[in-house]
Amino acid sequence: TLDADTLKVRLDRLLALHEDISVLRERLREVQARQDRGTWSARGTSFAGAYGRSLDTAAANVAELLAQLASYRDALTESGGQLVLTDEQVHDRMARLAAREAGIDTPMPTTTTPRNGHASGPAGYTYDPTTRTGHDAGTGTTQVAPSTSTDSPAAATSESPGQPAVAPPSQGAGIG
Repeated sequence: TLDADTLKVRLDRLLALHEDISVLRERLREVQARQDRGTWSARGTSFAGAYGRSLDTAAANVAELLAQLASYRDALTESGGQLVLTDEQVHDRMARLAAREAGIDTPMPTTTTPRNGHASGPAGYTYDPTTRTGHDAGTGTTQVAPSTSTDSPAAATSESPGQPAVAPPSQGAGIG
């Protein structure tokens, strides 16, 4: 699996490769620019032709390398985006777990796997232990944990914007 440190190392290596290839491309352009009729004597024309073709091949290879680096950059960008998405999903699930431990019944979100093979799904659940409330950004629902005092057995409530507070369907549904 890809983690932030691995991503950074790969990105640094990609940047170094790009720099090296860019320097090579500039030096190659300089050499190509010096290849004119005044560079070679009449005896060197056959060599000059072969040398010029070799320079053109080298320039094409460098252009191909730069295109491959762009492809690698795109792949790293996508991996970085997936890493952020995964991180958000982990934080979402940790917040849901903390809310459950406080007595709020919150289902774990389902994740889907789109065609690109990367999991995606709703993220954005937050739990505040100081107020003992959980908020699901995906549904707009705010839930309050039941009181922990033994003399007031209050039930957890759910509030949606514009709707009255309701008791959740069950308590302690387990981790899903």
